[in-house]
Amino acid sequence: MKNVKEYYKLLGKLAYSVAIADGVIQEEERDALRKGVLSDFAMNESAFDSSGMNKAFYVDFEFDEGNQQQPDMYKTLKKFADFIEENYERTDLDLLQRSTLLLEKVANAYSKSKEKIIIETLKNKINATLFI
Repeated sequence: MKNVKEYYKLLGKLAYSVAIADGVIQEEERDALRKGVLSDFAMNESAFDSSGMNKAFYVDFEFDEGNQQQPDMYKTLKKFADFIEENYERTDLDLLQRSTLLLEKVANAYSKSKEKIIIETLKNKINATLFI
Protein backbone atom coordinates (compact mmCIF):
# COMPACT_ATOMS: atom_id res chain seq x y z
CA MET A 1 0.00 0.00 0.00
CA LYS A 2 1.34 3.38 -0.89
CA ASN A 3 1.49 5.50 2.28
CA VAL A 4 0.75 2.74 4.78
CA LYS A 5 0.69 5.22 7.68
CA GLU A 6 -2.25 7.08 6.14
CA TYR A 7 -3.94 3.78 5.40
CA TYR A 8 -3.77 2.76 9.05
CA LYS A 9 -5.02 6.15 10.19
CA LEU A 10 -8.05 5.86 7.91
CA LEU A 11 -8.63 2.27 9.03
CA GLY A 12 -8.67 3.46 12.65
CA LYS A 13 -11.25 6.14 11.82
CA LEU A 14 -13.36 3.61 9.96
CA ALA A 15 -13.14 1.17 12.89
CA TYR A 16 -14.37 3.96 15.15
CA SER A 17 -17.28 4.60 12.77
CA VAL A 18 -18.18 0.92 12.86
CA ALA A 19 -18.04 0.80 16.66
CA ILE A 20 -20.07 4.01 17.17
CA ALA A 21 -22.73 3.06 14.60
CA ASP A 22 -25.08 1.99 17.39
CA GLY A 23 -24.44 5.21 19.32
CA VAL A 24 -21.94 4.06 21.95
CA ILE A 25 -18.43 2.63 21.90
CA GLN A 26 -18.53 -0.56 23.94
CA GLU A 27 -15.48 -1.88 25.80
CA GLU A 28 -15.87 -5.15 23.87
CA GLU A 29 -15.45 -3.24 20.60
CA ARG A 30 -12.36 -1.44 21.86
CA ASP A 31 -10.87 -4.73 23.08
CA ALA A 32 -11.58 -6.44 19.77
CA LEU A 33 -9.81 -3.62 17.95
CA ARG A 34 -6.72 -3.68 20.16
CA LYS A 35 -6.40 -7.47 20.04
CA GLY A 36 -6.86 -7.44 16.28
CA VAL A 37 -4.26 -4.74 15.73
CA LEU A 38 -1.75 -6.65 17.85
CA SER A 39 -2.33 -10.08 16.36
CA ASP A 40 -3.26 -9.29 12.76
CA PHE A 41 -1.36 -6.10 11.96
CA ALA A 42 1.59 -5.31 14.24
CA MET A 43 2.96 -8.82 13.80
CA ASN A 44 2.79 -8.48 10.01
CA GLU A 45 3.89 -4.86 9.61
CA SER A 46 7.53 -4.05 8.96
CA ALA A 47 7.10 -0.26 8.62
CA PHE A 48 7.97 1.97 11.56
CA ASP A 49 7.61 5.73 12.01
CA SER A 50 10.46 8.10 12.90
CA SER A 51 10.02 7.38 16.63
CA GLY A 52 10.42 3.64 16.04
CA MET A 53 6.74 2.80 16.55
CA ASN A 54 5.14 0.14 14.38
CA LYS A 55 2.83 1.96 11.97
CA ALA A 56 0.01 -0.52 12.58
CA PHE A 57 -0.58 1.16 15.95
CA TYR A 58 -1.92 4.22 14.13
CA VAL A 59 -5.17 2.23 13.88
CA ASP A 60 -5.43 2.35 17.70
CA PHE A 61 -4.57 6.04 17.91
CA GLU A 62 -7.11 7.10 15.32
CA PHE A 63 -9.78 4.93 16.91
CA ASP A 64 -9.19 6.70 20.23
CA GLU A 65 -9.15 10.10 18.51
CA GLY A 66 -12.60 9.38 17.13
CA ASN A 67 -14.15 10.30 20.46
CA GLN A 68 -12.89 13.85 20.03
CA GLN A 69 -13.23 14.20 16.28
CA GLN A 70 -16.59 12.43 15.81
CA PRO A 71 -15.96 11.55 12.14
CA ASP A 72 -18.98 11.19 9.89
CA MET A 73 -19.46 7.51 9.08
CA TYR A 74 -20.28 7.91 5.39
CA LYS A 75 -17.53 10.46 4.72
CA THR A 76 -15.04 8.21 6.50
CA LEU A 77 -16.12 5.19 4.47
CA LYS A 78 -15.87 7.15 1.23
CA LYS A 79 -12.46 8.54 2.14
CA PHE A 80 -11.19 5.04 3.00
CA ALA A 81 -12.55 3.56 -0.24
CA ASP A 82 -11.11 6.44 -2.30
CA PHE A 83 -7.73 5.99 -0.61
CA ILE A 84 -7.71 2.29 -1.47
CA GLU A 85 -8.65 3.01 -5.06
CA GLU A 86 -5.82 5.55 -5.41
CA ASN A 87 -3.13 3.67 -3.47
CA TYR A 88 -3.82 -0.03 -3.97
CA GLU A 89 -0.96 -2.23 -5.13
CA ARG A 90 -1.16 -5.85 -6.23
CA THR A 91 0.49 -7.04 -3.01
CA ASP A 92 -2.18 -5.43 -0.81
CA LEU A 93 -4.86 -8.12 -0.97
CA ASP A 94 -3.79 -9.69 2.34
CA LEU A 95 -3.80 -6.27 4.04
CA LEU A 96 -7.32 -5.54 2.76
CA GLN A 97 -8.57 -8.94 3.88
CA ARG A 98 -7.08 -8.46 7.37
CA SER A 99 -8.63 -4.98 7.50
CA THR A 100 -12.07 -6.30 6.64
CA LEU A 101 -11.70 -9.03 9.26
CA LEU A 102 -10.68 -6.45 11.87
CA LEU A 103 -13.76 -4.36 11.12
CA GLU A 104 -15.93 -7.47 11.35
CA LYS A 105 -14.39 -8.33 14.74
CA VAL A 106 -15.20 -4.84 15.98
CA ALA A 107 -18.73 -5.05 14.57
CA ASN A 108 -19.37 -8.49 16.04
CA ALA A 109 -17.96 -7.65 19.46
CA TYR A 110 -21.20 -6.08 20.64
CA SER A 111 -24.13 -5.51 18.30
CA LYS A 112 -24.23 -6.21 14.60
CA SER A 113 -27.12 -4.56 12.81
CA LYS A 114 -25.92 -1.07 11.86
CA GLU A 115 -22.29 -2.14 11.77
CA LYS A 116 -23.08 -4.84 9.20
CA ILE A 117 -24.25 -2.22 6.71
CA ILE A 118 -20.90 -0.44 6.90
CA ILE A 119 -18.95 -3.68 6.48
CA GLU A 120 -20.99 -4.78 3.45
CA THR A 121 -20.63 -1.36 1.83
CA LEU A 122 -16.86 -1.49 2.36
CA LYS A 123 -16.59 -5.00 0.94
CA ASN A 124 -18.47 -3.89 -2.18
CA LYS A 125 -16.18 -0.90 -2.62
CA ILE A 126 -13.04 -3.01 -2.14
CA ASN A 127 -14.29 -5.61 -4.60
CA ALA A 128 -15.06 -2.89 -7.13
CA THR A 129 -11.51 -1.54 -6.74
CA LEU A 130 -9.88 -4.96 -7.08
CA PHE A 131 -11.78 -5.90 -10.20
CA ILE A 132 -11.59 -2.65 -12.17
